[in-house]
Amino acid sequence: MTSYIVLAAMKGRFFSDSGNIYDNFQMMGYVEAGNSKDAVTTFFEQPPFPIRWEDVAYLWAEHLSDHPGNRHYGDYDRVYVEELRRRWEGV
Repeated sequence: MTSYIVLAAMKGRFFSDSGNIYDNFQMMGYVEAGNSKDAVTTFFEQPPFPIRWEDVAYLWAEHLSDHPGNRHYGDYDRVYVEELRRRWEGV
């Protein structure tokens, strides 16, 4: 098992005090898993705090190590919340 950090792209924008607009990404938590997609699924199935999933566009996870597969910032292995909901609800 590997330690992963789970991150989320939130729906909506972040507005800074100076008026600049940014994409809104959040660090969601840490998970032990066999790969990044399993880390996201585990986090979705057992979140450590209440989450309004309708506010999350997609999640991804990165190794907590100096791994060559890191630093893609969600460009690869995106897991969309709707995909997780369908799996969870058995649709």
